Amino acid sequence: MRRHALAALTLAALLGCGTDLPEGTTSFTVGRTTVRTDSLLDDVGAIWWVGDSTRVPARGPVRRWYQALAARSGDSVFQLVRRLGAVPVNVLLQTWAERNAPDTLCGFVAPGERRCFTGNDALRREVVAFFEAAAAYAPQLRSLALEELDAASRRRDLADVYLALTRTRSLDSSVLDYVGYPELQFDITLARAFSTGNTTPHVDPARPRGTPRRMFLTPDQVYPTRSYRSPTYVWLMLVHQMSHEAVRRLFTDRPELLSHGFHLRAALELEIARSGYAGAFWDDILSEQLARALTIRILARAAPTLTWAARTEALNQNMPLVPWLEDILSQYESDRQRYPNLSSFAPELGAFLDTIPLDTCRGAPTPGVVLVAAGRHRATVGWIAPSSPFLREGLLVGDTVNTIDGDSVAAADLLLPTRQMALKWSQHLPAELGILGIRRRGRNYAISIPINWENRQAVRVASQARSAVRGPGEEVPICRWIRSAVRR
Repeated sequence: MRRHALAALTLAALLGCGTDLPEGTTSFTVGRTTVRTDSLLDDVGAIWWVGDSTRVPARGPVRRWYQALAARSGDSVFQLVRRLGAVPVNVLLQTWAERNAPDTLCGFVAPGERRCFTGNDALRREVVAFFEAAAAYAPQLRSLALEELDAASRRRDLADVYLALTRTRSLDSSVLDYVGYPELQFDITLARAFSTGNTTPHVDPARPRGTPRRMFLTPDQVYPTRSYRSPTYVWLMLVHQMSHEAVRRLFTDRPELLSHGFHLRAALELEIARSGYAGAFWDDILSEQLARALTIRILARAAPTLTWAARTEALNQNMPLVPWLEDILSQYESDRQRYPNLSSFAPELGAFLDTIPLDTCRGAPTPGVVLVAAGRHRATVGWIAPSSPFLREGLLVGDTVNTIDGDSVAAADLLLPTRQMALKWSQHLPAELGILGIRRRGRNYAISIPINWENRQAVRVASQARSAVRGPGEEVPICRWIRSAVRR
């Protein structure tokens, strides 16, 4: 017993001085949060990162990894990386957390219409094959003693996160006090060698998977080898992911909440897809917007100086419900005796969602198509809305889609016509409509949908009432997300 107490005191003293963790430390627990490193995951990430030269930055440790491994680029493990193509980081990390998870995603695509989709088994098998090959290759990688992949670097990152979580008020207690679910626990792995890039939102590198549910903290895209040293970065990322766990608990307790606010779905679907999220399900759309609002409100109490960063991130990432949800959450905050947790506040939240108004703007019609990934260059039509212009042109559920607007379809959880990998929106006209190359009964077809502007519904941000920005009889302005493309 004395030995354990002495070890704890030694650990506390070392951390208090801001020095490294004791040798051999690979995890720590603070409150209800466990944070760990995984040396094998780091090796797999390094192999994945340098396997495709297009992802390697011009300078820094990753460039030096690439140079050190250049002579081995023909090895089979790197061929597997190139075969995978532009796989989003979330697919890799979710598969790592739970390789045997069912290949099924479910959610509401219309009021009262819950659908489940599957079809990504082939990709998951390829990812698992890569993991197994990378694990076998790891000893060769370690023999090169590459920087940032050694035990000392892992301990340094772990110590940096420990300091971020303990230097002020405990992060998890701030979250748990606010949401009212004290039994939640958080298991976090530092995915040190994974960069989310353009294919996965950096604040949501993966859906939590496994038991206990595992979260991943990826490094910042701009400063990948120094981001954990920033308490601001650690707080912003982890408060958001912890908020998602609270939202998941809320939906479990009060599933009827998902029947509210459905009139907003079509207006938000394309908005959230442009940020790298699957916008097929109302569950995902509402969950993301609500998690963003919770993040801001929690930070406003626990770390006010970070609030502006979280709010700016939310608005820049096309989350127009966030200001509305912040307003209703202030009512929750003002009467916690009546609302001990978010579940008790669900009736008020649901009623409020039904009152959020919509405006109109000029834009292309909503595609109303759910594409389910079925391979690297193809997807399957899983659902078509009755109002979809593709339905009028003969697209059928079950059609195999080969290309979207000239882009290869990269595999992901779910794809929409707006959800191509590595598509540069700033250099492209709105691609929610375009050309679908499809294959049906062994024959290839093309369905072409012209971009015909129409008045389309959009969520009104509280301070942007249309009556305040245009006079009677004036033309409805075009949607903000296509304004720059049209002006070109």
